[in-house]
Amino acid sequence: MAGGIIAWRGCEGRGLVVAVEWDRVGQPGFDRLVEALVHRVYDATARVEAVNGRGGDDGIDIKVTHGSRVRIFQLKYYPDGFPTTAHKGRRKSIRQSFTRALQHQPWEWILVVPCTLTTAEREFVTSLAAGQTVRVGVWDRAKLDGLLATHADLEASFTRDQLFEAAKVYGQERALLMDGMRDVSARVTALGRQADGLDDHWTVDFARQGKTVVHTLRAKHPRAHEVSPVEITLTGSCPLTPDLAQAVRRSLGFGSTASTSPPVTRARWRMSGAAV
Repeated sequence: MAGGIIAWRGCEGRGLVVAVEWDRVGQPGFDRLVEALVHRVYDATARVEAVNGRGGDDGIDIKVTHGSRVRIFQLKYYPDGFPTTAHKGRRKSIRQSFTRALQHQPWEWILVVPCTLTTAEREFVTSLAAGQTVRVGVWDRAKLDGLLATHADLEASFTRDQLFEAAKVYGQERALLMDGMRDVSARVTALGRQADGLDDHWTVDFARQGKTVVHTLRAKHPRAHEVSPVEITLTGSCPLTPDLAQAVRRSLGFGSTASTSPPVTRARWRMSGAAV
């Protein structure tokens, strides 16, 4: 979306989704999203603390404590990196943050930046560990995008407001459920109307139970079973004795059984390739 902080992208298994445009998100948005990602990754096993830097962060933006091990994240909103040919003060700032962080004797120090590092930039970061016992790592754009793909709900939450503004342009506010349960009801009702159009005589009612969708066949008029009989085919893997086959018919058979009229609903069962 031109001028915005999201972009559309294709993702296998997810269809068309939105992605954060890191070079447009701004420092506050970058900090907020990274903090949420760190919490999501480490909350289950460690204590995560985001430090408000207004009083001086003392070399810590986010602190993750797992037993005796301390992992420190340093966030630098450098969308265009920290090359030596430009923004010369950025490398100095990174080194200073690293030096301050060493006062806390971290087990690992991680630089988080919203860009793809050049080879020289990555070598600069890893060189900070020279002569130190601390591990040094980088969360760059590729790492952040990968974490957002794993925790897609965070990306959806962050981009929700921007999507809403885009949706208003196309009159699709309801698609984002911005009006809560009323929009849920409206969308389900609209989907039901579409399902009604699948057949002239039958429709399908549906309900969601967790990840399962339950379908219930419903006649549109009293003669639906006569005008448009429903045929069901069940296939199984176990052989049926004649007695068991008859029990299956009694349990699953339905529709008119009057001898003076043809079956209004046909049921056919196949077990081990043999009709029963």
